[in-house]
Amino acid sequence: MTNAKLVDTSLEREFRRRTPKSADFAERASLVLPGGNTRTTVFHPPYPLSFARGDGPWLWDLDGNRYFDLFYNGLSIIHGHNYAPIREAIAAKLLDGSALGSASIELVEFAETLQRRLPNAELLRFTNTGSEAGMIAVRVARAVTGRPLLLKAERAYHGSYPDLEAGLYGVGDMPGRSLVAPFNDLPAFETVMAEHGSRVAAIILEPIMFTGRVVPPEPGFLEGVQALARKHGSLFMIDDCLMFRLAVGGSAEKFSLDPDITILGKFVGGGTPVGVVAGRRSVMESLDPTKPGAIFHGGSFNGNRIGATAGHIAMRDLTEAAITGMDKRMERLRHSLQSKADAIGLPVAVTGEGSVAGIAFLTDPVRHEDDPSALGLSVLFQLACFNNGVSVAPGGVMALATMVDDDSLSFAIGAMEDALEHVADLG
Repeated sequence: MTNAKLVDTSLEREFRRRTPKSADFAERASLVLPGGNTRTTVFHPPYPLSFARGDGPWLWDLDGNRYFDLFYNGLSIIHGHNYAPIREAIAAKLLDGSALGSASIELVEFAETLQRRLPNAELLRFTNTGSEAGMIAVRVARAVTGRPLLLKAERAYHGSYPDLEAGLYGVGDMPGRSLVAPFNDLPAFETVMAEHGSRVAAIILEPIMFTGRVVPPEPGFLEGVQALARKHGSLFMIDDCLMFRLAVGGSAEKFSLDPDITILGKFVGGGTPVGVVAGRRSVMESLDPTKPGAIFHGGSFNGNRIGATAGHIAMRDLTEAAITGMDKRMERLRHSLQSKADAIGLPVAVTGEGSVAGIAFLTDPVRHEDDPSALGLSVLFQLACFNNGVSVAPGGVMALATMVDDDSLSFAIGAMEDALEHVADLG
């Protein structure tokens, strides 16, 4: 079903009444962009909101409506919008040029900071996105092991690289390239490895599955998969593009893991496009051009001064205290939403860990990630939240930034509880 067939409801009528400039802009954008956008993840019926500016935890759309942000550009903004230390540092660096064609002092300082935070980050290679980092990590794993296959979790998103899209969009195993098994199903992973383990270069996991529906790991699952990789001589890869926020040392620290490679992206660039592959020296030396047979890897803006400067500040200010503050506030939000839904008899599951959460409407048969145009209570909830001044991502996934305080969170909770009541009345 397309956005043109969205059932007319009071929620949709109110959304259209509040956002006529977004509607007009969506029409204009559709003349030059497929579907009026350039990333599927921000599409939602009846048309996507268009934001004009952001500051702290707030966004303003083209019509001047204000929203408490729970999406942060796909979790790529960790300290809120228009974060002054990053903004001011970028402005100063631009006076000397943005990308000078060599490793810079800013880049090496940034790499040293990440090296101190991440386990086994003995060497690092920079890219421009998490998708690129995943692609390079796969190339490295295959080169180091001499094996062709990847093993990943079904429905896990690791960026726009075909070999990592197995298990998404109706795609299953990709023979000769990628295999999938259900997240949290260790026996299924064991079965796949028993048959294919000698040809598996790496097992890659996002420790908390996020895109489409938030699924934390069951006790022992992550450790079991890591041990399975070791048993079969495969590399163990963590995609920490989103979950680096869980601890100073990322999800490896949070879940006591020992990865061979860690992939970073999203907020690691402090609001600029940065991706990182970090890993053991024995693995990452395959990218060293002084070594025979090294992997060739280009990228004009890899590790540029602006991204390195912004990322360094973002990491500097992502302290243990800041992480703890986000975690406590998100726990309050998760508890409030689940309690409200239970009280009004609306069947939902509010899941998450740390500063991430997801609200899944259990009567919706299709996840947003599987079909962005699918309609259901999730779409109605998103519209109700927009109408109440809260921006949540399609599919009900959420995260907090360090700039969120108790007062702004109280506003969001009240608005979202009211949105749940609207959905219950319409459902």
